[in-house]
Amino acid sequence: MRKAIMAALAATLTVSAALPATAQVNLRQRNQERRIDAGDRSGKLTRVESARLKAQQRSIERLEARQRARHGGRLTSADKRMIHDRQAQADRAITHQKHDSQRGRNHLKL
Repeated sequence: MRKAIMAALAATLTVSAALPATAQVNLRQRNQERRIDAGDRSGKLTRVESARLKAQQRSIERLEARQRARHGGRLTSADKRMIHDRQAQADRAITHQKHDSQRGRNHLKL
């Protein structure tokens, strides 16, 4: 089982390294949204935490759209760094909220 997980992770990393930077941004965004949804379903996130994390993801999406509009549909290196930093911050927030002692309504589901 562990080997299968490691193989899937390696495949994901290989695919993401081959993608253009904007596709990597979108892939990371989708993965973070999936993690929030999974935390909501499992009960590791409360409704308030989930809503706050989703709002943070929407904020990053709006930032990306503004930067694209400002630069003719493209992202500059500085834009990519800024979005990457915001996504890293969101990643840490998701991890922190999923592992704190608060539990949502589904925390007893198996």
